[in-house]
Amino acid sequence: IRLGDAKLEFYSAQKLGEYIGYVPQSVRLYEGTIGENIAKLSEDPDPERVVKAAEAAAAANVILGLEKGYDTFIDGQSNRLSGGQVQRIGLARALYDDPLVLVLDEPNSNLDNDGTTALNIAVKSHREANNVVVIMAHRPSAIQECNKLLVLDKGKQLSYGDKDTVLKKMVKNYQQIKAAQ
Repeated sequence: IRLGDAKLEFYSAQKLGEYIGYVPQSVRLYEGTIGENIAKLSEDPDPERVVKAAEAAAAANVILGLEKGYDTFIDGQSNRLSGGQVQRIGLARALYDDPLVLVLDEPNSNLDNDGTTALNIAVKSHREANNVVVIMAHRPSAIQECNKLLVLDKGKQLSYGDKDTVLKKMVKNYQQIKAAQ
């Protein structure tokens, strides 16, 4: 894997974190405010980038609905946020540096319908900016904005290609999935 013409090992971990945004299946928030969490606990967070990232993740309204908004303190262990809220904040954190590549691992595992819609809008917007989005998912709703699919089973490629072609080949209920989109 290369970024530009350079192998990944030529980049520092910090630089890679700026170029590659990552949302794990189980997002962990750290002790600090929501704004600090989105800014990756940066010593010099940029408030405008925090808001821009939250808006891109469709998390801004969720955050502003909290009593202290971006200044809401998270203790890192037990917080008052739902799994979907945490997932959206995790997506905002991944978008904070406006990465070239966005990697999402089961990004809608804790999202309701509104959250999944917001996720798909964020993915579409990121792709329209000529960035790359890689999604690992089991739910069809998570791949709505994908144009290519790679199906793996125990590390072996079963299928790769245009999303609709792969789904027709691999999924028995393809027509239902297509109708739901």
